[in-house]
Amino acid sequence: MQIDLRELKQITVLYVEDDNVIRAQTLSVFEKIFKKVYVGKDGKQGVNLFYNHKDELDVIVTDLNMPKMSGLELAEEVHKVSKYIPVIFTTAYTDEEFLIKAISLNIDSYVTKPLKIKELTTTILESVKKYKESRNLYKTTKALANEMLSTKKDYDELKDSCDLLEREVSFYKFLAEHFISSIRLDKFGIIEEVSNQFTNIYKYSIMDLKNKPINAISGNAANIQKKMLESLKRKEAVGFNEKFITADNEELEFHNILYPLYENKDEYASGYIIYQSLER
Repeated sequence: MQIDLRELKQITVLYVEDDNVIRAQTLSVFEKIFKKVYVGKDGKQGVNLFYNHKDELDVIVTDLNMPKMSGLELAEEVHKVSKYIPVIFTTAYTDEEFLIKAISLNIDSYVTKPLKIKELTTTILESVKKYKESRNLYKTTKALANEMLSTKKDYDELKDSCDLLEREVSFYKFLAEHFISSIRLDKFGIIEEVSNQFTNIYKYSIMDLKNKPINAISGNAANIQKKMLESLKRKEAVGFNEKFITADNEELEFHNILYPLYENKDEYASGYIIYQSLER
């Protein structure tokens, strides 16, 4: 991605980092390329800066491990007020527990240390572009929806269409539950349900797998977690090939389609469902 310095000069950043050397080095670059930079030395200071300047901010860049309040805790506080502002982690860690927690918080991205300024700047620019596009799209669709639903007739017609769609969805849901191999995961990657077809193929009972982590049946859980994060960033299903382990310890490889589930009113992913193609 080619970086346009004029676009960077329109971005206001909140940067939080407890390491004095890293903070000073990164800040010296940020202040030259961004419109404005607010800087905090720990998570609590970062939260205070966010509350004081939230109407100006376009993106938050924060370290993961900090005293007083971690980057994850900072992100949780931010999302109580602003669910969509991009939050980018800088971290020396790539452990699975962090990735799963970050996914559940809809973290936009992360960059590993030692920081590469071009990579970090590109990530910031991409995240801000998506954020502003989503915000503009929301305003536009809200205005159009208010216009479309301005009369009782429009509302009734839309309701009838939704009722029909709901019946169709229920029918396809029945087919999926009984004739398609699928796994339902919670937002942390824990197995909640498996379909009848999945138990037939892999020879497990439902109770064998319920409340087990996905790595209980996959030797490559890290790839599945990456696909979970990818589906959230793209806000759509992602496809991938992966091997799963049967109760007889045999590996079966299928093409999988992973869908993020948004069943709560808070707009965060509540879980995921993986459908498997039976064409191997």
